[in-house]
Amino acid sequence: MKRFFFYLFAGSAVLLAAVSCVKSEIEQDEFPVEIGFRAVTDLATRADPELTGASLGTDNDYVIYAAASADGSPKYFDPDAASYGGQLFAYFIDGAKWFPASGDGAYTKQHIYWPFGGVKVDFLAYALTPAAKEALAPTFHSETHAREFTISDWDTFSNQYDVMYAVANGCVPGTDGNVALGFKHAQALIAFTAKKSATTTVDLTINKITIKDLEYKGTLTVDNYRANLKASWTISAHGDKDLSSAEGIADFPYTLNSTATQLTTNLLVPEQSAKQIVINYSMGGKTFDYELNIPRTPWEMGKKYTFNLEFSAAEITFTTSLDDWSETVDNEQIG
Repeated sequence: MKRFFFYLFAGSAVLLAAVSCVKSEIEQDEFPVEIGFRAVTDLATRADPELTGASLGTDNDYVIYAAASADGSPKYFDPDAASYGGQLFAYFIDGAKWFPASGDGAYTKQHIYWPFGGVKVDFLAYALTPAAKEALAPTFHSETHAREFTISDWDTFSNQYDVMYAVANGCVPGTDGNVALGFKHAQALIAFTAKKSATTTVDLTINKITIKDLEYKGTLTVDNYRANLKASWTISAHGDKDLSSAEGIADFPYTLNSTATQLTTNLLVPEQSAKQIVINYSMGGKTFDYELNIPRTPWEMGKKYTFNLEFSAAEITFTTSLDDWSETVDNEQIG
């Protein structure tokens, strides 16, 4: 954008001479560039119980809330000073990216621009569903918004929401003004599959699955103050948990067949040391408890742990698979 300033020095008697006295000055201003987000690879996908499609942006109702702090402006985004809930970003198909949006239900686009003068901006964001936002009420740091966000006193067993977080520090606008964000999961994912062996003819039923002394409630803090982004849990409650009472779990008792079936539509838990797991099952009119002998290694954020059970009349065997709870997806697909 160019602005032209013309200074004319002319009197009524020397009008023609004034043409040669024109002093012109041209100033080149910076172009205003809108802030937007574009998700990058290693994004959480359909392993999440709520994520119905293949991407964060286009196939579901996830939204992003972002905080921003700039040099001299620790609250560069400050739309809601009362709750420090962050600036809403919603995915708009017509622009194929995340735009600042109003929270009026229609998600109308807003316009927020990068600061001039090469000022660097730090961004801290979380992604979740509107229902999770309302239930969990995350808050950014009250003074320097991009420093941290917190979800306090979160009962993850009763509120099975997937929360993802991302950071991008020291940013200046690129060619399109977009900030690349790679989201990570704030919890671990636990899943179970079960079947009976092909040669087993007796009826086998799983009655319940209990995780002993599960750490299920606490405060999540995503800290962007240190050189390396750190997410951590402070646990406030633990105890035995019957998975049949959790959200998104298959109906129990469950009768096994020879095809492996996932019994839990995923269980989201805070990061913690692996816990004792007890399977209560019935066979031939009798009921038994079977304890999985699993290593006491940590259940880490962003990891999916699947326990694959196979029952026969003589024994129970199980294997454990560990996966990164994400997959690489095309940048254009995820916006």
